[in-house]
Amino acid sequence: MAKPAPPTEAAAADKEAPAKGASPWPALIAAVILMPAISYATAEFLLLPKLRGLISQQTVEGHGEAAKQEGHGAAHGGHGKGKEGAKTESSYDFENVVVNLSGSLGTRFLKANFTTLGSNPKLPEIMAEKKKQLLDVAINVLSARSMADLEAPGAKNVVRNELQANFNQALKSDLVEQIYFTEFVIQ
Repeated sequence: MAKPAPPTEAAAADKEAPAKGASPWPALIAAVILMPAISYATAEFLLLPKLRGLISQQTVEGHGEAAKQEGHGAAHGGHGKGKEGAKTESSYDFENVVVNLSGSLGTRFLKANFTTLGSNPKLPEIMAEKKKQLLDVAINVLSARSMADLEAPGAKNVVRNELQANFNQALKSDLVEQIYFTEFVIQ
């Protein structure tokens, strides 16, 4: 009779070790590596931009309050100043500025009336000369906003500050010191 062939090493390994399930190590390693990366990305691209926006908005609002208080004191003669120390304000009105909101496919629009204020007595003449250019600036600023942008808290202050900055840039001076909305309707 012939002797049976000795078992091979592969067959011996199959007999010794029972069948194993999937190893948990790849998932554990992936979690340890991916979780810090996901946390960093969330903080950097979602949380910090929102916090920066809130901080800058509060800073701008704080400066606006300080300017209002300074303007209030100056309009009433200031501390110990006579009428010659009083600050006179000039204004110019923009009426019926109507724009389509960004991302609305022409179905939503914004109608705004606003007044610009400044201490330069020639403000109305300068604004009247450049009205077409300033209307274009206002339309560009307002139409760049989406419905979601305008529903955010403090959105009008952000739009107001952006209008003021863009007007002053177009005029190449700090002529516009404040903007007040007299109408702001979203349809």
